[in-house]
Amino acid sequence: MAATSRLNITLLDFINKTTDVGVHATALSAGNFTAQMGLADSFVAAVMAITLLNKKKDTRFAVETKFNVDPPTDDKAFRGNKWLVSGVDSNGNPVSFHIGGANTALLIPGNNSLDLTADEGLALKTAAEAYWKSNDGEAVTVTSVTYVDK
Repeated sequence: MAATSRLNITLLDFINKTTDVGVHATALSAGNFTAQMGLADSFVAAVMAITLLNKKKDTRFAVETKFNVDPPTDDKAFRGNKWLVSGVDSNGNPVSFHIGGANTALLIPGNNSLDLTADEGLALKTAAEAYWKSNDGEAVTVTSVTYVDK
């Protein structure tokens, strides 16, 4: 099993409840620190682009950044309304994580999925595939991002 690092984003919903998005990433070293932080920044930005929730805390590799934050003003911003990000690692194993506060305005019309070929969906897919690793440290390919509620 390869060593990995971890990123956790704590999000705040409309009723002041929190939910977390957590993924594994390449193990941190002196040689890759700057590159990994850049990839983490891109991943966080892509997650924030598809959620209605506000970022409360960003925890990376033993570095924790807290934010003074008020609950979101959008009355649809609930942690139970989630994006299910599904993928497969390079060994064919399924992997997934959730992002609370799904912005349903980004759904493909008549579908419960995010378009991974354009805009926010493509940004998330690109950032996730560059940063996210399976629990075993394998590269991950994003296969879908689907809306699920409570």
